[in-house]
Amino acid sequence: MTPADLLEVLCAAHLSSYVPAPSEDRGGIMLVGPPNTFKSTMLDTVDRQYPDTLQVSDLNAKALSNYRDAMSGGSVRSLLIPELAKLYQRKAETAENLEGTIQALVAEGWHSASFEDSRQNRFRARCFCIAAMTPKTQQVHYQQWEDSGFSRRFLWSLYRLKNPDALERALLEWRRVEFEVVHLPRQPHPGEIIRNTTTYEERQLLQRWVKYQPGVGAHTLQVQTLTRMLAVLKWWYAQVSPQRSAIDTLSRFAASLGREGAEVELAGGGGFSVQKRTAERRKAEKVAVSAAAKLMAKRRKRK
Repeated sequence: MTPADLLEVLCAAHLSSYVPAPSEDRGGIMLVGPPNTFKSTMLDTVDRQYPDTLQVSDLNAKALSNYRDAMSGGSVRSLLIPELAKLYQRKAETAENLEGTIQALVAEGWHSASFEDSRQNRFRARCFCIAAMTPKTQQVHYQQWEDSGFSRRFLWSLYRLKNPDALERALLEWRRVEFEVVHLPRQPHPGEIIRNTTTYEERQLLQRWVKYQPGVGAHTLQVQTLTRMLAVLKWWYAQVSPQRSAIDTLSRFAASLGREGAEVELAGGGGFSVQKRTAERRKAEKVAVSAAAKLMAKRRKRK
């Protein structure tokens, strides 16, 4: 899997709520990886790409209550949390309350906070959630999340870098390691709906991919989330790159849903940055322009 694959899939996940589904549940993705695997960078990129995302470094019940109208109205479709462990650095009962709220947001919907009168009529708030954590955080809370039903509402993507030495090499060369991404799915036009063009056979394949995902019982919401993501990728590729296969892109991501996780390989095997590749391209263009100018000068002399 490449960083571009992961970014495309995360963008498709954010846009998945534009695909009509049998239930209104939104679902979510948990990125699980060691430190320095660009989890926060991935979420930052998604946040910059779309106007209807909300990235938060920390949360409490009052802040979520303030965001509820934006979520129920559709102006916030995805909640991005770069470090989920931050939510648990408080009293246990407070953390459990936040966990329960997020659990409701991605599934049946969230109606009211504990300090609000539940008799008041309100719209239910729903949103997709993409959060990041280390394997240690997942290990500490794994059984609690299984018991509460939190796990089965998310896709758990475990990955690491295939060439982590790229980070050290970039530091020695005093440059940043960046990702070259050509196309990311666009924001649908107002009122536009993304049709579900997935087939029965494709959905059977998606069902096999979540076999080892956390969650007791059927992986219904996880399969629905993957189906919507595949529909978004098929919709997007049909517009910009019909020769690309959406199921192939999603299958590379699906490796991270398995028991052993997946590896993300930085470009060039050594993590060459976009700036370096751009500089090399510009250098080649200058050489070509110079050669063309010399050829034109020779032709003028002959005349």
